[in-house]
Amino acid sequence: MFRGFTSLNARLIIICLAVLLVPLMAVALYGNLFARDILSAHAVERSANQVHLQAESLVSSLRQAQGDAFYLTVLRSLRMLRQQAQADQVALWRNEVAQDFMVLLAVRPMYRALRYVNAAGMEVVSVETNGETVSSAAALLDRREEAYFQATANLPASGVYVSPFVQEENERGVPTVHYAINMPDHSGVIVIDLHAGWLLRNLPAQLEGDIWALVDQSGRHLVYPENFDPGTITDDLSPMLGGGMGSFETSHSVYVYDTIVPTASNPGQFWVLYRETPKTMLYAELNSFYLAAGGFSLLGLALAALLALLLSRHLVKPITQLEYMTAAFGREGVPPPLPENLPQDEIGSLTRTFCVMARELERKRKQEHQLLERLIRAQEEERKLIAYDLHDGLIQQLVGARFHLTNFREQQSITPEDARKGLMRGCEALTEAIVEGRRIIEGLRPAVLDDLGLRAALEDLAQSTAQAAGWELTLELQPLPTEPETSVGVTLFRITQEALNNARKHAHAQHVSIHLYNGVGIGLVVEDDGVGFDSVALANEAHGLGVRTMQERAALLGGTCVIQSTPQQGTKIEVWVPNVPQIPNSGFAPLAALNGAAPVGEESA
Repeated sequence: MFRGFTSLNARLIIICLAVLLVPLMAVALYGNLFARDILSAHAVERSANQVHLQAESLVSSLRQAQGDAFYLTVLRSLRMLRQQAQADQVALWRNEVAQDFMVLLAVRPMYRALRYVNAAGMEVVSVETNGETVSSAAALLDRREEAYFQATANLPASGVYVSPFVQEENERGVPTVHYAINMPDHSGVIVIDLHAGWLLRNLPAQLEGDIWALVDQSGRHLVYPENFDPGTITDDLSPMLGGGMGSFETSHSVYVYDTIVPTASNPGQFWVLYRETPKTMLYAELNSFYLAAGGFSLLGLALAALLALLLSRHLVKPITQLEYMTAAFGREGVPPPLPENLPQDEIGSLTRTFCVMARELERKRKQEHQLLERLIRAQEEERKLIAYDLHDGLIQQLVGARFHLTNFREQQSITPEDARKGLMRGCEALTEAIVEGRRIIEGLRPAVLDDLGLRAALEDLAQSTAQAAGWELTLELQPLPTEPETSVGVTLFRITQEALNNARKHAHAQHVSIHLYNGVGIGLVVEDDGVGFDSVALANEAHGLGVRTMQERAALLGGTCVIQSTPQQGTKIEVWVPNVPQIPNSGFAPLAALNGAAPVGEESA
């Protein structure tokens, strides 16, 4: 299930996404919380400003009514009317007051009627408008029982009373506000009937999601839109009945309110204008922000994923290319060329190192192949020499012994003395064959190397060869702390054997020295004062199999064999091999070649 996440490409994508998305999500979360608070507060503040503007408009209309009421109380015509006693003069000045009332009513579209009610509660002047024409009332009514008259008459001089919104029967159910002021001399009451619809002209008349309404200090709804039943409100409105302005939330709505005091002389009477807005409507901007933020977040996620994918591909491409190159090199064995436009980073350095390593491996493979071919040829030469030794030495001795024994068997008539001589010659031939066989076996694997060790085997080999060749011999063989591995001992023994054999056959030396020392490895120096040779010319020619064999034997163990020779100045062979063989190649095991037979007859230098 999680196998795909183990690849480097998938891990890089996950890391890039984490690096890109963690700060993005942190910023988005902080921005979401910050924007939510800001936008929600802004939405409530904007709604509160709208409610406050509506309340200011209503207060402004009431102030205008208050100014007009004070203006009417000081009308000259009204003062003259109150001072007249004769009927004809009363009628004259009543007409003057009505004219002044009609003039004011004509320029105040929010007024529905202007009345002057005397102290006894009887209308003295009454002017009305239907919205088109202004006229005096057809009949003057008794207002003693009206609540607004009774409340105003009990006020001090110039006291103002504003009634709740009332429904006048003759006004087709249109709500009206009675704005009344007590005359300065308590001679009556001036009443202005305000058109409630004009006062609240800016409030929405229809339900469009939110509700604008006006309640009094007791929570009774005075004004509300059409198709709205105040009795359906289940929320507690008490937070806004204490006066002032503010807002509060319920489970589904947000209430924003402002308080209106119609008269400064009666602060206990006030109206509360409120706006109820569903949260889904009030916070529509916030929801739009959430939607936009979600869209941008998804877009950011998609861009981050795309960027992570492109970045991972860019980073993994050199690694994938290196993988293909490695697989091709392992399959075909051909060193790959160095790719173009490699990045100057660790991956590019790794690719360059791999290409260099592949070329080096190919070079070593070819070198090892050549070395193997030389070893095979050397082994074949050694086998050929052994075959010569067996044919020319051991086999001839055995043939001679068989000849003498056959003659002894077939010649029954010979004298005892001749028979004894023939048998003795056959026995001598067998003895020589046994000696020759032992010499060949000793050449294949010296027993002294197994019995006494490398140092004793080299000493025995050097003394026997020097005795046979008539050399003056110098030996400096340091003791070895531990006996080297078999392959190391055999290699040093064969190199020494080859060097002494070449010196005996070709150098015509008088003095030979052998030095054996140990340190980080085992060193061997074989030096003679013979005729020497041109080592450069010998290396360029197809001869010198013995010299190449010595060098290849040392190289197989990770060692060196340096041959220094100059004509008429002798030859010096310096060999160094590690205590533990370090096989430089891994394509084959050279132990068979290392343990192979050394030439026991004559070898070419």
